[in-house]
Amino acid sequence: MEIREHITARGLSRAQICAAAGISRGMLSLIESGHRRIGVEKAEAFAAALGLPIASVRPDLAQMFTNARKPEDAA
Repeated sequence: MEIREHITARGLSRAQICAAAGISRGMLSLIESGHRRIGVEKAEAFAAALGLPIASVRPDLAQMFTNARKPEDAA
């Protein structure tokens, strides 16, 4: 499912997604069209705003976020 389909399926406005992820509407448009990727610093907030796992937004970052949250690493 494409990003814009996730937004529509959740009944969210683009303004809500932008506010939750801390990105501009112009940036969201570029992300939706595939001309830009969301940066590392915003990827987690963007995924959470859409109710998606990070791998759906930035598959290349999924391993980094998964490793960062392992309970045995927190001790």
